Amino acid sequence: MKKKKLWILVIAIIAVSLTVFMVFSNQGEDVELTIAEKGDIKEYVEDIGTVRCKEQKAASIEGSGLIQEVNAEIGQKVKKGDLLLSMDKELLRIQLKDAEEKIKEIEASIQGSEIKNYASTVDKARIAVNRAKDTYEAALDDFNKAKVLSEAGAVSAAELKQREEALKAAKALMDTAEIDLQQIEANTPDSVKAVYKARLEQIMLSRESILRSLEKQDLTAPIDGVILERNAEVNTVGVPGTIAFVVGNLDNVEIEAGILADEVTDIKLGDEAEIIERSGRKQVIAGKVVKIAPSAVAVTSSLGVNQKRVSVIIEPEEQSGLLRPGYEVDVRIITKSKKDILKVPLSSIFDYKGKDHVFAVVEGKAVLRAVKKGIQDEDFVEILEGLKEGELVLSEPDINTKEGMRIKLGNRK
Repeated sequence: MKKKKLWILVIAIIAVSLTVFMVFSNQGEDVELTIAEKGDIKEYVEDIGTVRCKEQKAASIEGSGLIQEVNAEIGQKVKKGDLLLSMDKELLRIQLKDAEEKIKEIEASIQGSEIKNYASTVDKARIAVNRAKDTYEAALDDFNKAKVLSEAGAVSAAELKQREEALKAAKALMDTAEIDLQQIEANTPDSVKAVYKARLEQIMLSRESILRSLEKQDLTAPIDGVILERNAEVNTVGVPGTIAFVVGNLDNVEIEAGILADEVTDIKLGDEAEIIERSGRKQVIAGKVVKIAPSAVAVTSSLGVNQKRVSVIIEPEEQSGLLRPGYEVDVRIITKSKKDILKVPLSSIFDYKGKDHVFAVVEGKAVLRAVKKGIQDEDFVEILEGLKEGELVLSEPDINTKEGMRIKLGNRK
């Protein structure tokens, strides 16, 4: 009997307590509350990036003339060396034919009969020189012997004089033969051949130039990939240096983001990044920073604001068909990351007398509490000092929130 009365008393106390709790909890301001709890926070720099092919090359026209054939469309897959366009070659073909005919003519002249007979002409002249030398040497020997005999009185002065005249005649004949040989060698087809060879070399160089020009009339794909841009049409004039096509490898893309110069100082190579597609799915693709430009570039924003921005290249960890060249994506470059730290909504923090504060809820009342912040993302902020795990705080205090005001406890995020 005593136990039954005791249980009735306990139940009554609990009922009264619940009633009191409900009464008091339903009194006060109806505001949103949140719990200071442990979690992860990533601090990041956010901007817009543009997808581009990591391997991308322009195919520029090198020749000139009327474009007669275009073989590629935007989106078409091509292999390196595939013909993209072809320009008129008729004039170059005529020039090539003329050059080849001239080459044949010169080669025929070099091999002509007067050049073939040159060897025998030279041989005859050399034989004449050799004979004249033999005659001169014989006359010289005869003169020297006569001179010795003359000194001994065996040969008369008149006979010696005759031998001397014969020597002079032999010398003159030898000199004439040598001069004739020199003239023949100087005026023979060797000199003519040299002229022909010089002309032949010049025309062959011209022929090579024409062949190179013919090659330039055809434009081929510089790499394997897909046609991203086409700026050429049939029956238009191709101009040297004009970019006719842009070819890119869609299997290897990267994202370029222009980050404000005062924010890029927080970014370093290797930082993790999140690439968020801007379609309805908003799929997040992981990536990392692979390049940071060494200098900033002055740009004007869409609102007309002059800015300094730095190019940052982000490489996705996995190549996805969702990322197409020219697409805009949102990028978040994670500069700091902490796990299992105490955090509250960023909206719960406000400035009071130059310091960060929150309204904690203690015994159903709002209590002003100074806090020390750590890192933050777009939704949450790390609390280093001022709160403990599990404490209630006002999620979005406003100017009407006062310290000591009673707070309803049921409306929690």
